[in-house]
Amino acid sequence: QLQLPAGLRRVLRSFKKYQTYIHNTFSYPGLTNGPIEGINNKIKVLKRTAYGYRNYSHFRDRILLMTRLYVPQTNKKD
Repeated sequence: QLQLPAGLRRVLRSFKKYQTYIHNTFSYPGLTNGPIEGINNKIKVLKRTAYGYRNYSHFRDRILLMTRLYVPQTNKKD
């Protein structure tokens, strides 16, 4: 039986463990988590600059407005 170096065995175990995820990456090349990472970065920047928010509710509302996950409805005049 062939003895493989420990480092190579470790790499092969990792490939086997994540085989499904690696396959999905090649099966769906257009999908990425980039937009989610961008939202997370915006939240982190807001958290650094929003030191003075008095409560979590205001901070949460600001996040929703900034990331456009919530857009307030405007009153339309006829």
